[in-house]
Amino acid sequence: MISFLHTADVHLDAPLKSLAEKYELRQQDFRRTMQRVRDLAVSRQVDFWLIAGDLLEYHGGTRATAAFLQELFASAAPIPVCIAPGNHDPWLEDSFYRSLDWPANVFFFTPEWGAYEFPEKSCVVYGWGFPQMHVDSSPLRDFPGKLPGYTHHLLVLHATVEEVGDHQPYAPISLAELAALGVDYAALGHIHKPQTYRHPQTGAVLAAYPGSPEGLTAKECGERTVLYGQIADDGSLLLEAIPVHSRQIRRIEVELLGAETMEAVLQRVEAALSGQWRDDLLFVELSGERASHLVPSLDVLHAQYASWFFVHFQDKSWPDLDEEGLLQQGGILARWLEKLREQAEQAADERERTIAQMARREALRLLGGLLR
Repeated sequence: MISFLHTADVHLDAPLKSLAEKYELRQQDFRRTMQRVRDLAVSRQVDFWLIAGDLLEYHGGTRATAAFLQELFASAAPIPVCIAPGNHDPWLEDSFYRSLDWPANVFFFTPEWGAYEFPEKSCVVYGWGFPQMHVDSSPLRDFPGKLPGYTHHLLVLHATVEEVGDHQPYAPISLAELAALGVDYAALGHIHKPQTYRHPQTGAVLAAYPGSPEGLTAKECGERTVLYGQIADDGSLLLEAIPVHSRQIRRIEVELLGAETMEAVLQRVEAALSGQWRDDLLFVELSGERASHLVPSLDVLHAQYASWFFVHFQDKSWPDLDEEGLLQQGGILARWLEKLREQAEQAADERERTIAQMARREALRLLGGLLR
């Protein structure tokens, strides 16, 4: 049996511009999370620590953070740390991956397919790294094949499984291509949402994205995890998601239906946030139809929660304007509303209709501020 810890998409030193003065504190969160992942690898005595790309930003990554990683990986020795560079940390000549000396237990994959052999574990770890920031073809086309004489075969790769919706297809690969390789497990990176893929013939778990171990944007809510895996000698795989985040990102909607005063807004926000942890990152959206004379003050809301670690408010509510009355008055505002109504009625599909309806609500929201 062999075991591994699989992570990807850490994005150390990523810009995270929306955090402003909390940026350095958030970067410390990311480093603490990586220390937590290291502790997990050591405590479980895994055979391999697999990192599937986008570890340290090429643009903006600092020498200090690279030194942090050098020390971190050295402290995990003798566990092999196998890293496949991604589109945010490509294998470029001036990258820290190539310009610094790394501990002996760190194994980088390059734009030429690599195969690191571990005879004492009867395992080969294969991988490939981005040569630049954009790769629009499948790297699996050049996979040289498995090495004979080994029980276990692992793959580390930063790529986009084509079945992943409309996500930007960096190094697009297919599930059929992965299945044809004959590896026991493919440790993938690039998609920040955890996803698991099963072999199209056997139904066994073949590949997975662990997701980002620390949330980067408002979309990356809730627990963030790494994957712990065990592969038996018969090839059967057990995979466990383990939370490792330092803080969670949460999205909260506050309904303002019927609200007429700023005091009412504050009360509803307070009720919505009463059960939240003040050290998390909260993205709060005001929604619903409110009184037309009320325009919620985001400055007041941000001041109210200034002592919390990070609370971002966005006003998506709209005023209870008499739309029909505005249309009857005529003029440029009426023509604007009529156009938006026509777009909603003539939408080719539900997606277009939803976009038109959202545009109409935004128009009403703006008009409420103008006409109060």
